[in-house]
This record gives sequence, structure tokens and C-alpha cells, in this order.
Amino acid sequence: MMRHPLFPVVVVLPSVINNYAYGNIQLYVGHGFDVITHAGWAVTQLLIVVAFIAGSAITQGLTGVARNIAVEFLAQRVEPDSREELYGSLLGKSQTFHGRQRVGDIMARATNDVHMLALMFSPGAGLIVDSMLAMIVPFFMILSIKSVLGVVPGIFLVLLAITLWDCNKRLTPVSIGEREQFGALNSSLAGAISGVEVVKSNVQEHYEWKKFTGNARAFRDSFVKQGVV
Repeated sequence: MMRHPLFPVVVVLPSVINNYAYGNIQLYVGHGFDVITHAGWAVTQLLIVVAFIAGSAITQGLTGVARNIAVEFLAQRVEPDSREELYGSLLGKSQTFHGRQRVGDIMARATNDVHMLALMFSPGAGLIVDSMLAMIVPFFMILSIKSVLGVVPGIFLVLLAITLWDCNKRLTPVSIGEREQFGALNSSLAGAISGVEVVKSNVQEHYEWKKFTGNARAFRDSFVKQGVV
């Protein structure tokens, strides 16, 4: 990510402005009610409030687009960079190393797993950054109105952090198991295809089919378990 330092800045800074603008809309809706509940209010006062709301909404929209474009560009840059590093590392390994590896497993890592890095940034990291700032920025805006109002949101943030930590703790081994099973699935299939003459000459088609469907079923079960968590 640090190879492209501009993109993280364009992700975080517009996200801060985006969430501040969103909070500002709610704030000025409240100011609008303050205006019309006072005796002798003027239309110009309300128009000023409306102008601030409209300006905040436009700012929110523009910064949201800028953030989404930046995080997508970052994801699309990270994926080929990571694949290049992986291929370079594999080319530098000895024949002994390659002799011990399963071709299908390596190809699964070099294709599907590297693509997961792109998904980790977009939508993954983009959603995480935005959702964190969507809590933090309004929290400080609430504190700026009256500090005592921050008690309930503060308790919520602490409980949310504990919940996320617990969820991640349970999800990590399941996710790792899913990727390992995907590698095993590809490795088994690549081995059967590359040695198809041996398989046919020994009439092992049914055995290989059962082996493949068993691996595919285990991968599916891991995927479902991940969703359940």
C-alpha cells in the first residue's frame, strides 16, 4: 500500500469530511427547528440553514465518490503488485522447494488468494475506514454539543469494539481453513488432470471423482461456516 501513498490519503481525508458533512446535515436540521420555534423568525434565517444543509449534502456526495474511486484504484494496484512479488519469490526458489510443493495449491494462492487482497481493500478496508469514521466523527460532534451526551455512544463504542474482537477471533481460523481447503481442492484437481493417463490406466476415475467432490463439499462447508460466524 505504501507504494501508492496518495491513495490512502485520498481514502481517509475525504472519509473524514464525508462523515463531518453528514453529521452537519443533522446538526443544521436541528438549527432549522430552533429558527422556526422562535417568535418573529425571518425566512432569510431559514434559507441560510437550508443553504448549509444543501452544501453539506453536496460535499458528502462528492467526497464519497472521491473516497470510493481512491479505494478501488488502491485495490487494483495492490493486486498486481502482490502477484508480481509472489511470482518473483517463486522464481527465486530452488528446484528442491518446488519439488515439495503441490502445483494446484501454488496456483490457487497465486490467483484466487492474491485476488482476495484486492477484495480486502475494496470493499473491505474502504467499508472499515468509513464505518469507523462514521462513529468517531459524529461522536466528537455530539461531545461538542454537550459532553454528557457522549456517555451512551461511548458505552456503545466500547461494546462494539469487544464484539468485533470476539467475532474476528472466531472468524480467523475459519477463514484460514477455507483458503487452505481451496488450495487442497485445486491441488487435487491439478494432480488428477496432469496424471490423467495414470488415472485411466488404473481405472481410478471414480476414486478421483469422489476425492474431488469430497474436497469441493469441504470447501463449501467452510464457506457456509464462515457465513454463519
